[in-house]
Amino acid sequence: MNPASLEVTITVLIGAVVLDFIFGDPRRYVNPVSLIRRVALFFEPFFRSYGNKAASGAFFSLFIAFLFAVPFIGFLLVVSRFTIIEVIAGIIIFKGLFSVTSLTERVSPIVKALEDGAVEDAAVYASAIVRRDLSGQSAASVSSAVIDAISNHLLNEVASPLFYFSVFGIIGALVAKVVDVMDSMVGQKNRRNFDFGKWPAIFHTILNYVPARITAFLILLGAEFMNYRVSSVPFKSLRLVTDSPGEGWATGAMSASLNLRLERAGSYVMNENGFEPSVGDIRRAMRIYYIGFYLMVIIVAIPIILLLYYGGYSPLN
Repeated sequence: MNPASLEVTITVLIGAVVLDFIFGDPRRYVNPVSLIRRVALFFEPFFRSYGNKAASGAFFSLFIAFLFAVPFIGFLLVVSRFTIIEVIAGIIIFKGLFSVTSLTERVSPIVKALEDGAVEDAAVYASAIVRRDLSGQSAASVSSAVIDAISNHLLNEVASPLFYFSVFGIIGALVAKVVDVMDSMVGQKNRRNFDFGKWPAIFHTILNYVPARITAFLILLGAEFMNYRVSSVPFKSLRLVTDSPGEGWATGAMSASLNLRLERAGSYVMNENGFEPSVGDIRRAMRIYYIGFYLMVIIVAIPIILLLYYGGYSPLN
């Protein structure tokens, strides 16, 4: 066991978090997520040309994950000989695989527009986050969509990459991010992707099994800290409403905590007897989001790293 490996792992984790709070997300042309998406778009037509769409979709996800994991493993092995370079490279790479503060920049214009009564402007801003058209929706519907997005951002952009980093290092976070991108690209249940996106969605559900439950715990605990949580709302039933099992845990926990009726048109209605969400609930959800992030680092990621290290394993060793 390299005695410096624990220090390197913790330094990379804390350094990447500090980098996020100082600079936010990197520019699109150097963002690993954007690179994954561009490479996947390049190879997607090749895999779609095969007859068995379900099998080709599975191989598509595995190929992209392999395509990114192998060179990154080689690169990290080379720089591991030089501790300073390893730390700097690790911080920069890992920062590109999760996102915390950028959500505030995207939600703030929505909150301001709703407070000003400009619901249509808020719908335009919110559409960019939820990746579906919200034009013509009411303030409650826009608020519902934004709160849903906040919950899922905590799962996919924070809890999942931090969890897999703490267990498997940068490569674990990288593979988790590739699977997340594949699911966002082709995992929808529409005519074009129903078969082709079947396995990318399954891979994403499998990898999110543990992070989804951690996210629900973080949201419920964060709401408890803020004295928001409504104990009478049955969370267990809410988590089964959505099509995505992982997202059901995150959104269900937020709905139960704030006793909100959250709806995605044509997909689900969660906590039907709850309050209609408002701009104030978006603010409360963001507070829970940040508490959830701090809790993820302090009581989940770092303890896992320490436990594995003193158990004889370190993800960056």
